Amino acid sequence: MKATVLIIDDEDKLRSLLSRILSLEGFTVLEAGDAKCGLKMLEKEEISVVLSDVKLPDSNGVELTKTIKEKWPHIEVIVLTAFGTIADGVKAIKNGAFDYLTKGDDNEKIIPLLYKAVEKAQLQMRIAQLEKKYQTNIAWTIYLVHRRRYRKLKSSQLK
Repeated sequence: MKATVLIIDDEDKLRSLLSRILSLEGFTVLEAGDAKCGLKMLEKEEISVVLSDVKLPDSNGVELTKTIKEKWPHIEVIVLTAFGTIADGVKAIKNGAFDYLTKGDDNEKIIPLLYKAVEKAQLQMRIAQLEKKYQTNIAWTIYLVHRRRYRKLKSSQLK
């Protein structure tokens, strides 16, 4: 299950530590210190999961979740915060977050949760690929059916 994870957090030490841990788990890890940099990476890279802090220098992780899910619905977002509130947690989930965790309290949950988020993201990508393939096949089938009907009609008019 090779996947790319983007960590968006302005705390360099925490971001670096989390990056090393996830790398040891086999994930490809990208890092961003703010939302703007993170969004640029999302434009360029194929990312499965975003781990985002709530308090960022240029944005709010809860609102960033909404932006990410609108542009990239297949990407899962896990929101991390040092000072979690129920209101932020509810809003994050409503905005499409996979989960909302409090830093420090939920450390043992991050890795298993990340595996579940990656699995969901990969399944969503596979579904999108199959839907696209299915739509292409349907369009091609419709074209062939209409072509056959047209030829039959043309040949019957010539007789």
